[in-house]
Amino acid sequence: MKFEATKDKKEVLFQGFYILFAAPTVKRQEEIGQMLCLMLMDSEITQEDAQNACTRAIDAHLIEKKLEDTLNG
Repeated sequence: MKFEATKDKKEVLFQGFYILFAAPTVKRQEEIGQMLCLMLMDSEITQEDAQNACTRAIDAHLIEKKLEDTLNG
């Protein structure tokens, strides 16, 4: 998945969750987690926005996994 710069806070939140779930190290997870915490403190981001972004990120990873499994036989 390729990410592009965006000013849409909800899209950035989704990208943050997506990257968090694929982080290769605990250190990277902590860095992304801290970034997400700052984003979640934004008054324009609601609990629903955060839940939707997280769900989208999980769904994107599941879809990628299914595609990889299909392509790899």
